[in-house]
Amino acid sequence: MIWIALSLLVIGLAFVVLLMLGSNEQEGKVDPRVVVDKKQDAVPSFIKDYLAQHSVELPPQVIYLIMAFAGGGVLISLLVLPFKIALIVSAAIPGVLYLGMKSLGNRRKQMMLEQLPSFINQVTRRLSAGISVENAFSDSVETLERPLGTVMRRVVRRVHMGEELHRAFDREANHNRLKEFNVLATAIRINEQYGGSIRSILDDIVAILRLDEAGKRELNAMTGETRFTAVVLALIPPATVAYMMYMMPDMVMTMWNDPGGQNALLAATFMELFGVVALWRMIKSVGT
Repeated sequence: MIWIALSLLVIGLAFVVLLMLGSNEQEGKVDPRVVVDKKQDAVPSFIKDYLAQHSVELPPQVIYLIMAFAGGGVLISLLVLPFKIALIVSAAIPGVLYLGMKSLGNRRKQMMLEQLPSFINQVTRRLSAGISVENAFSDSVETLERPLGTVMRRVVRRVHMGEELHRAFDREANHNRLKEFNVLATAIRINEQYGGSIRSILDDIVAILRLDEAGKRELNAMTGETRFTAVVLALIPPATVAYMMYMMPDMVMTMWNDPGGQNALLAATFMELFGVVALWRMIKSVGT
């Protein structure tokens, strides 16, 4: 049975390779301005929407590769491991993927927020030289690094295709779940409709962003002890189990072979997972 599972996993990986070859072939035939949109169309819309809700952007090849490994891991665990352990592993794989996605999305948001003030300062310097708003954003994007560079190049591309600048920022705000882009879109829309000094508005936005960053750092410093305590509480149960398995493996195996002991261990595992999620949610609520 394990060979069947491994064969299915290899077939899934082969399918991913074919997708990669197909996308590379399409890139040589399609206008480079729409290559990104073509790549994103290769992923089902519900997966794109779910990843966008968590501010995660991955190439289709990476998404299908993760899906292939996750599906293969679940299938192998169900075929090889005991049923109860297989259920735990099957539940743990999506949980690990979810935590990884949340961590990646939060990290991406944080990096964009760290890049945004300096990017707006570059825009205001170009505005002081008499350049239009659209050209100021377009020129400032040339040397901007990822991940904010990817977002801003998408904004500039939409503007070149005829979309208004504030609408392009609105779309990115909804896509990346960043209220700071909504603020930029509002400032640009007010300037387009009523005039005024866009430079002063952008300078005020930069000052607010820096104050918000300073407040977050202060909050992280104040809650550092709480977060460290949560990590210690989460690590104590698995560390205790590992110590018992190292020092008294016969007792742990005797407990596992007994139906009552097995149920107790499984219940402890689920309680540990529930406790980790609860602590993580509590720390997240403090930090937001």
